[in-house]
Amino acid sequence: MVLERRAISPQSRRALLASALGAAAALGAEALGRPTPARAVDYVVLGSSFNDASLTTKIRNATNMNTAFWGSNEAGGTGVFGTGTAGGHGVAGTTAAGDGVNGYSASGRGVFGNSTDGVGVFGSSTNSDGVVGSSAAGAHSGVWGNSSAGGYGVSGSTSGSSAAGVWGSNSGSGTGVRGTAVSGRGIHGKSSSGYAGYFEGKVFSTKFYELKEISNPVAPGVNRARLFARDNGSGKTQLCVRFSNGAVRVLATM
Repeated sequence: MVLERRAISPQSRRALLASALGAAAALGAEALGRPTPARAVDYVVLGSSFNDASLTTKIRNATNMNTAFWGSNEAGGTGVFGTGTAGGHGVAGTTAAGDGVNGYSASGRGVFGNSTDGVGVFGSSTNSDGVVGSSAAGAHSGVWGNSSAGGYGVSGSTSGSSAAGVWGSNSGSGTGVRGTAVSGRGIHGKSSSGYAGYFEGKVFSTKFYELKEISNPVAPGVNRARLFARDNGSGKTQLCVRFSNGAVRVLATM
């Protein structure tokens, strides 16, 4: 079988090239005349309020310690703002070992929480402290609470039989818990069936102990005595002590 080869003249080559260039130009013109096809939501338009997406947009840095996403406002506004309208989190942060959310300020609040009907700031932990406060200033507190509406500045609660609702500790020679008041009670303790105040150690007072007249208390346990004041039945106050055997001795009557 013989294959026939036909030679293409230089003139024919020029005609073919011109035809191809013309077709390419026509396609380009047609493409310029058509609108650009809509892309999927894979970019963010700056200055737009309608960057809608049904999937999560992620920015990941798996190479170094540089910040993956940075938001800054140099005119007094907010650097990064998050909001949730269906019971979700406005801003959520999570990490395997570091801080889930970290806030810093040179002169303002490192982290500020505010709520109309809920809790301003809530801390919870499975195996450690829910909230920890620390201060490096000697005249300031690690945790400070204030109520501007007449409520409690700091409250604590627990259901444990050997724990405390509020705990104060001092590893030096200072005070573990201190309470002060201008005209009210510096410290007020109340218990329905236990001791309102219990001291495992010496007790010192710079003032007096004031007792209110009560009925004879029940006898205490072994090796104990109870000091109290009572009415003697004729309008006079008696200072008394009751011993574990039930005997009551009157120390003074006035």
